[in-house]
Amino acid sequence: MKKDTRELLLNSAYDTFYKFGYQGSNIASILQNVGINKGSMYHLFKSKKELGLAVVDERIRKNLIYKYNTVLESNYPFDSLFLALLQAPELLKYGCPLNKMSQEMTYIDSDFSKILSSVYSDFEDLIQKILSKAIDLHQLKSQNTSSSAKFIIASYEGALMIYHLNQNKDYYKETIKRLQNSF
Repeated sequence: MKKDTRELLLNSAYDTFYKFGYQGSNIASILQNVGINKGSMYHLFKSKKELGLAVVDERIRKNLIYKYNTVLESNYPFDSLFLALLQAPELLKYGCPLNKMSQEMTYIDSDFSKILSSVYSDFEDLIQKILSKAIDLHQLKSQNTSSSAKFIIASYEGALMIYHLNQNKDYYKETIKRLQNSF
């Protein structure tokens, strides 16, 4: 039961923070979404901050690792990476959860800054591994995978932000295709 309650809280907090931002969310709405009282929440998480840090680690990080490990396991990792990036507007209704939380919390809380930086490092490492595998499989020419990973992430995040501003899927797809073709 305790584990189920914890999972319900994490899921509700993730959804609420993702939609409204960490600062724009309150514990009452998170609890109301799952019918849990404050006492149960505070038994599992001492504060909204502790819950927020758990969301970053156990939802944002785990979702990102799962998604890009699936790409890494593909026989065509480079193509699979860009297919995953092309699907982002449909899957990420409110933008990239890591990017949103980073923009909101990095400069106002050092604990969030540390964990978000760690998640970003995991993201970058996964993209590097995908590129390295594509090079090993001769699907991509040899290159500096570290700088290429940074370039891919920055381009993707920028394109996703612009997509959310203007809701132009064609522009987003064209940008991701250009990024893919640049390799």
